[in-house]
Amino acid sequence: MTEHSSLSVAVGASIVASTEPGELLVHSAAAGPVHAEPIGLHRKASAAQALIVIATSCLRQIALNRDGVRGGSSEALHQMRVGLRRLRAALSIFKSILRPGEVDDLKRELVWLTEQLTAAREYDVLVESNRNNDGAPRSLLGDEAELTRELKRRRHEAFAFARLAVASERFERLIVSSAIALISRGNEGGVGERPASHLARRVLQRRTRCVLLGLSEFGRLNPRERHELRIRVKKLRYGTEYFATLFPPLHGAQKRFGRALEDLQEVLGRLNDLAVERRIFETIIDECRLEARASRRMSFAMGAFARSEMAEEEQLVARVEKLRARLVHAPRFWR
Repeated sequence: MTEHSSLSVAVGASIVASTEPGELLVHSAAAGPVHAEPIGLHRKASAAQALIVIATSCLRQIALNRDGVRGGSSEALHQMRVGLRRLRAALSIFKSILRPGEVDDLKRELVWLTEQLTAAREYDVLVESNRNNDGAPRSLLGDEAELTRELKRRRHEAFAFARLAVASERFERLIVSSAIALISRGNEGGVGERPASHLARRVLQRRTRCVLLGLSEFGRLNPRERHELRIRVKKLRYGTEYFATLFPPLHGAQKRFGRALEDLQEVLGRLNDLAVERRIFETIIDECRLEARASRRMSFAMGAFARSEMAEEEQLVARVEKLRARLVHAPRFWR
């Protein structure tokens, strides 16, 4: 990357930080993976002000993990994906104060970047699951096994693809243009001037109902529907984190509600990982179907790996109902 290109990202990060003087100012490049920072909204903040603070935090997390992704850090890549999900969730939460079509281009760019990182994350999770899998024969799934080598090769290719994306001018334009759009948004009035707490109550109540409805039908959901429910849970959890400081912390109500969502998201996330693993294995088998004996050995190894995780999936599904009950009884801290 040229010196000018590197400066563009630094300037973009500084523009983002400047919307919240002091606390969010970028003083230097991040040394390691950058996690989501706590969101501190003033209780009298308007909806537009809340959007700026929240989206700024998300953009910082995306931008400051760039060097980590370029260096091949699995955790930096994961944290950049978290930042992307947080920002997309914020745009969804605040859509009522945005003009029709106002952020359509930004949404498309966020989807593009997410897609560039997805394969690397999926293979990373699969390699780690393979390494930790004690139920399968070690002669098949050891560090030097054919399946392990194939998964690592694919992960290496996927990370190379991700590095190209975050080193591109398209990535830089996404960060800088998003920051400029946020600053411009802060000078506008209209529906965005309404209290953020009013929006928060409406959004959290509605999304909680939608999540509970999906959980009540969980046994009948297919993998795609489970994935969509997981996304709804994730957006609700991000919403609770964004809006927590708008409401008084009464008797640990926020923590109880947040922990119920966190545990639920973890279970649904693992179920999604298992579904992704099956899809990847099917792809590998199809690609190797016409190859020689070595490919048959790898197919057998994948079968052993998949069977070892069937019991885990059954246990996870059984936990969902218990977690649903916890969420039903968790206090609605925004009331």
